[in-house]
Amino acid sequence: MAHRRLAEALLHSRGAAGEGRPGPGAPGAAEEGRGRGRRPGAEVAPPPPTPTLRRGRLALSAPRRAPLSRHDASGIFSLAFAPGGCLLAAGFGNGAVQVADAATGAPGASFLSSSSSSSFPGRRARQAATAVAFHRAEPAGLLLLLAAGADGAVTAYDLLGRRPVASLTEEENEIHALDFCRDGTAFATAGKDRHVRLYDGHTLRLLQVIEAPDFFMAGDDFTPLSGHSRRIFALRFHPTELHLFLTGGWDNSVKVWDKRVPKGARSVIGGPHICGPGIDVKGDLVLTGSWVPRNALQLWDLRTSRLWQNLPFPGSRTQGEFLYSAQFCAEDMVLAGGSGTCGATILHTGTGQTVGEIPLKPNKPVHVVAAAAAPGGFSVAVAGAGGNLQLAELH
Repeated sequence: MAHRRLAEALLHSRGAAGEGRPGPGAPGAAEEGRGRGRRPGAEVAPPPPTPTLRRGRLALSAPRRAPLSRHDASGIFSLAFAPGGCLLAAGFGNGAVQVADAATGAPGASFLSSSSSSSFPGRRARQAATAVAFHRAEPAGLLLLLAAGADGAVTAYDLLGRRPVASLTEEENEIHALDFCRDGTAFATAGKDRHVRLYDGHTLRLLQVIEAPDFFMAGDDFTPLSGHSRRIFALRFHPTELHLFLTGGWDNSVKVWDKRVPKGARSVIGGPHICGPGIDVKGDLVLTGSWVPRNALQLWDLRTSRLWQNLPFPGSRTQGEFLYSAQFCAEDMVLAGGSGTCGATILHTGTGQTVGEIPLKPNKPVHVVAAAAAPGGFSVAVAGAGGNLQLAELH
């Protein structure tokens, strides 16, 4: 039944997009040119202009805190921009999931089924929502959101119908990472049990399990190309090579997989100690953010698995770098943050110069960063302990 409901939601989203108009409650339901994600007829004042921090040809707008006070005490553990950068989803430590306008940070109340709550129904508010991802179903790509949690559950939300439409549970697992293949046909999860699971993106049916090695049974069959030996915290599909994805975790390795091959990694990058969403990939470069005091931010050659560059993340001598999250953003730019500096930094990979910084409250670590192309530049989000969510634009 859940499989059929998700398929019906996908067909609904395609139908609405095919008619050239968004459905009720969808982003852009108001007239074109009158703002993103606003209800028809609602008058929304434009946000006040913010000063910019300029570095050469680029400018980072002054960060501003998003008004998500309802869940502040729980902390934010996951972020995802919708394709186009107009919407932002956040997953909280109490299991709540919320969508906000990426430009203003205003909670997306028009997408909720209950006026008394700013979180989606359908989640058990007990354990953290550790991963969120917008469905990349063609042609709309903005209407379905998946959220995974430390309770092992994955829930699909229909943003048109403002309701959960399907769910699944990975028994005895804590899911730490989820990502979609860029064509939306499949997504993968990974976490505490070290297995990688691939699902059909249209039905949520389990397609394949890349099993972690059993150390008592593997014997001489265990190799670096076997699965992870400790829990997995990051998973990222390649943006253009649709069959490739990468995983990383506590075992000081990043493994490159081909989803067409049922067993064995294609290659292994040794060294990165991944403790959060600290992996990204673009072209032949892999970006890693490790929870280590020095040389935490690194670029690797995807083809050879060799270190390409140590990036000079500005950590303090006493606190160290200790990165949880890292992502490519604008061309030749990377965004990263963690517990060492209690803030995020945008760096230029060519010069090593700091383009801009986005601090959180004093002594509040960054759990997750996100960036996405948006009209006029890139949208940037940084979140962490205490429910801190800071937004900025890179022009």
